[in-house]
Amino acid sequence: MKHRRLTTLVFAVLAATPLAGHAQAGDDKGPIVVGAVSSLTGAGASDASTQAAQLVFNAVNAAGGIQGRPIAYRVIDDQMNPVKAQEAAQALVNDPRVVALAGGSSVLECAVNHARYAQAGLFSLPGAGVDPVCFSATHIAPLNAGPYASTANALTFASKVLRHQTICVVSPALPGMTEAFKKTVLEWAQRASVTAPTLDVYQLDDPLPPLVQRVAARGCQVVVYTGPGGPAVGWVLASRPFMPKVPVVMLTSAYTSQAAKALEAVGQGIYAMAEFDPWSSGTLQIMNWRRLLIARQVEPSSLSQGGHIAAQALVHTLQGIKGPIHRANVAKALETMAPWRSGMTHQAFRVGAQGKHELNRSALPMRLDGDRWRIAHPEWISN
Repeated sequence: MKHRRLTTLVFAVLAATPLAGHAQAGDDKGPIVVGAVSSLTGAGASDASTQAAQLVFNAVNAAGGIQGRPIAYRVIDDQMNPVKAQEAAQALVNDPRVVALAGGSSVLECAVNHARYAQAGLFSLPGAGVDPVCFSATHIAPLNAGPYASTANALTFASKVLRHQTICVVSPALPGMTEAFKKTVLEWAQRASVTAPTLDVYQLDDPLPPLVQRVAARGCQVVVYTGPGGPAVGWVLASRPFMPKVPVVMLTSAYTSQAAKALEAVGQGIYAMAEFDPWSSGTLQIMNWRRLLIARQVEPSSLSQGGHIAAQALVHTLQGIKGPIHRANVAKALETMAPWRSGMTHQAFRVGAQGKHELNRSALPMRLDGDRWRIAHPEWISN
């Protein structure tokens, strides 16, 4: 709560500061303003990504800032509403002090705002991209692999590692995402030269028992569940009485300590695809990240990893700029950046001109063991 109040305070101060005559686009004395459009309220919303990004910026500011200038973080809640997302992006675009966006986690804003960002020459590095446009837009480069790459990776894990042939995919009908999941499943099957897995799509408010019975009747050897963490836990709990021994492979949003505790008693065969280094590992980068989060009571998760890495990627770029730090120079620096490794991802990250980005496409399978997640396979899976 402390950092949510801090973010709100920063937003209020920035919004009240007059633009004219104070911090124009070429000003090199005021704060470096970084924005984010993020889904902070609504069913399944989270502020973990932006909180983690805020902690990175706080650490940079405590060390003297960049070129002696502090980073001010302006986060706007899109409330999972397309109109609110558009208004939020327009407010950031219209503020010449905003040099880039980083650390956001929105379920819909990429599709709503990608053209607006391109026209304004404003780059966004989400901590968690969700809708399909996030991964194809010229001025948006997410740090996470995203639900579509992770679904393909989960299918590969189910087929090649768990060695199951009859794979069933279950997907909640999320706005703008259903067609992308259908395309992902079909394209994966074509690459793997196998019969396409069945895909059952349902509304989140639908009763689960009829769906579970329908899926169970397909004779599934393994289920890949594409929805967010909360519904994924609900699916596992509802399906266990009907399919007690059928493994379930979930995406990275289910790779949390809460999900582990909720599913502790369901038995073996529960997996999640981690998109970053396991947050329980002992690497120096993970330990530093955990130290920041634990000190501020932010739970370790893939969302907070994504926000942390997105902020780091932007800070790395800002620190390499020799001249004034303003939107045009930051855009140029991002478009010409060399591949960068965070220490938490399998692949290097690079923003490219005309949307030729090098994005995270890998996942490491994790297996639930009691109330703990363990590495299920020693190698990263990529599609």
